[in-house]
Amino acid sequence: MLRYLQAHESQASPQALLVFYDQEAYFPAFVHAAVDQDRPVGDTRTFHEHTHNLYHIVLYTQSAGYYVRSGTKYRAEPGNLVIISPGEPHDFVSDRRSSVYSEITFALGSKTGKVLTLPFERILSAYTGVPGQLSEEPQLSRDTTQELVILMIQIMDYLQSPSSISDFYAQRALASVFDMIVAHCFTETIPGAALAQDNPILQVKQYIDDHYAESITAEDLASMSHCSKGHLFRTFKKSFRVSPLAYQQDLRFEAAQRLLRFTSLRCYEIAQRVGYANVYYFHRQFKKRTGMTPTQYRQSMR
Repeated sequence: MLRYLQAHESQASPQALLVFYDQEAYFPAFVHAAVDQDRPVGDTRTFHEHTHNLYHIVLYTQSAGYYVRSGTKYRAEPGNLVIISPGEPHDFVSDRRSSVYSEITFALGSKTGKVLTLPFERILSAYTGVPGQLSEEPQLSRDTTQELVILMIQIMDYLQSPSSISDFYAQRALASVFDMIVAHCFTETIPGAALAQDNPILQVKQYIDDHYAESITAEDLASMSHCSKGHLFRTFKKSFRVSPLAYQQDLRFEAAQRLLRFTSLRCYEIAQRVGYANVYYFHRQFKKRTGMTPTQYRQSMR
């Protein structure tokens, strides 16, 4: 196991992530978090199917086992994202076998002492302002899985920090987790949403979001969108202010910066993970963008 954290009770109530419901504001209270959990840890009363008024966001990274939700057994696969709402029976221990997962567990409470127990997809509907539904047993790509684990590591780092502003940053990181779930697992159910999803420019953007670490050519994107390259690039830039390939590079360097800040991966490993086979080219491009080498950037962030 990499790390397990039983969160301390905080008297602060930052406003980095608020969910408004029935004219009242609810904010997250972290209960525990774990990264690369490979054995049962914590309250032994939860080592079987149980319920409580907590939300779980569980991400499997290695597995040959099963988990249970609402009485049904599911096989756990790497990339499985399991989201448990308050009152939903679940068990991650009894038949876990060699499973490895990371998780964030939290409650949503108000300053008046109320606890929100809505299904998580209704939380996302309140968070986004649009009705929607969660995918059933969502399966994330390797890159998305890696990014979500990094966010969970950030949350643990902030929760263990003695800084008085650390709770604020922990909630900001949880908001980023919400954003990833919205992007990959949440489908709008408002009229016209399906038409928006059929927009070829949005499809191109989603493809780049999901495959930014892979080799993508202008010809590939034009064929996907059934547009000429010129029309695609003009329309994409009008919508997002950058060309499709420049957008891909932005995503690569954002991912590289996160990996430099929050992991101990070596620079050549990070270069490979964000899509650069040539580490020297990665170094040159990184310095061109930031004014620092990857190593200098890492040191400055720490």
